[in-house]
Amino acid sequence: MNTLIVDDITENRALLADILKPFSHCDVATNGQEAVEIFEAELVDGNPYDLVLLDIMMPIMDGQQALKQMRALEETYQIHDENRAAIIMVTAVDAMSEISEAFDMGGCTDYINKPITRGKLLVKLAELDLIPKEWWKHS
Repeated sequence: MNTLIVDDITENRALLADILKPFSHCDVATNGQEAVEIFEAELVDGNPYDLVLLDIMMPIMDGQQALKQMRALEETYQIHDENRAAIIMVTAVDAMSEISEAFDMGGCTDYINKPITRGKLLVKLAELDLIPKEWWKHS
């Protein structure tokens, strides 16, 4: 699996990368603008991301804007729905308006609330068929 982790907090990026180490190659970005640039570069190289963990609240470009631009890039590069990246919004704020916008206007796949734990993240990825259902046997 090829994953892009987008969060402005160094510790959050490190935690997510550590959790995913047994399952995925991980790239990281510190804001939405950087994430969109990396996301497009991987599309151009023919190595699109399977998973993007995208923080909602970041400087320069927030996760909502980055999500919309990533989905637009997938359309531009003619990535069909079944091959689109699973984009999971990561939020510290339990704001249904933010989550609704991510689903309705951005096309996110799912969301997960902080604080993130190993179990919480891996159960979510197993539900989305991104990792084995019995993930604990592989990590």
